[in-house]
Amino acid sequence: MSIARFIDQHGTCPLCGKEQRRISSTRNEGPERINGKMSEGDNTDVGITTSPTDATNEEDLELEDVNSLRAPRMTHTNYKSVLHSNPEWEGRNILPMLAQRWELVAEELLHPADTEEQESLLVSPKIDGIRCLIGYNKSQKKLQFFSRSGILLECCHGLVPHAMPLFKADPSLLLDGELFAPHCGFERLSGLVRRLEKFTTQTTRRKQAKLLEYFAFDIMASDQLSSPDAPFSERYRLLKELIPHSGADRVFDTMKPNGRRNHQLEKEELSSRKKIPKLYHVPATLVSPDEVESVLEKACSQGYEGVIIRRPKFPYEHGKRSLSLLKYKYMHDAEYRIVDFLPGNGKFEGGLGAFVCETSTGIRFNATPKTTTKRRLELWAERDRLLGKYLTVQYQELSSQDVPRFPIAKCVRGESEKDWL
Repeated sequence: MSIARFIDQHGTCPLCGKEQRRISSTRNEGPERINGKMSEGDNTDVGITTSPTDATNEEDLELEDVNSLRAPRMTHTNYKSVLHSNPEWEGRNILPMLAQRWELVAEELLHPADTEEQESLLVSPKIDGIRCLIGYNKSQKKLQFFSRSGILLECCHGLVPHAMPLFKADPSLLLDGELFAPHCGFERLSGLVRRLEKFTTQTTRRKQAKLLEYFAFDIMASDQLSSPDAPFSERYRLLKELIPHSGADRVFDTMKPNGRRNHQLEKEELSSRKKIPKLYHVPATLVSPDEVESVLEKACSQGYEGVIIRRPKFPYEHGKRSLSLLKYKYMHDAEYRIVDFLPGNGKFEGGLGAFVCETSTGIRFNATPKTTTKRRLELWAERDRLLGKYLTVQYQELSSQDVPRFPIAKCVRGESEKDWL
């Protein structure tokens, strides 16, 4: 039983015995929250890969371990629930729509019945960011940035001046998108986003304000829409009106032709006083199902991890994996528990060679970290602390026994499958 469910049934926290705030029956339930404890200063993911920026900038934050107490109902947790902080939102559905795999409906869309024409699709580049929703608290006159599981994010102060005019004009607005930093790898982005304000130095706060940008790809709610069930075609038109800057241009400008980050441009931007937009919409191109494969190839050649496919006539389906929102990429990722470690050989001697992970059926496999020799040495020294945690593994496909093929270690998470935002 999760801590959150125990509190719902008994009204007290099983860890400390204190009475907790009960949740109204009108609340829309999301996925179960996790158990575990959070220690002070221990509130972010462990990064695996590094970038040249990480290696050369002495002020770069050090990524720490995650052991977070994240049941949002708990009044003494370090992470805060957006519903706990916004009681007037009780009954409002703030759960985001989740994507299904393109492969599940590809055949149906590519080869419709004889009497039907192929359905037009809107395709966007898939950005490797962290999901973030933005709403507005009218009584406090404050923006609320929160994760897909309803946890308030305390890293978005640099975005407030850019986003506030949209919400003052339309307090009912609820945006769906991702936090992204074009110059950062995923693990560094994760470290910036998951920091709690009371444990964050002023140097890191400045980095958050300078580096974090918001890429909106949908509108969950707005009085400017014709109805709560407005189709994506209408939601997308409104999104482009509200946020005219294109996110594709922004990401493409920071990439070299081989898909790698342009670190020279990064240095110029970070040292410049020139104001760069912080809000972007993720562009969507109208294509036929037959064109999806070529669009994916082009997106991957430009440095994106894949594409997101939307069906224009469908409404926003809160809190479910919808067949109107599809993801398609060459590489997949999933979380697996770390059960052992292999030492490195040759130039990696003394460092980590590979993580040994285990599938849900108990089959073990090795995932090699794609990182520097220095970071491998650090990971080997940290192996006792990392044992039992979950590892995000990127892979091409699953074998017949559901084992990842060509696995690459991407990011160490927490001690539970849901030990992250």
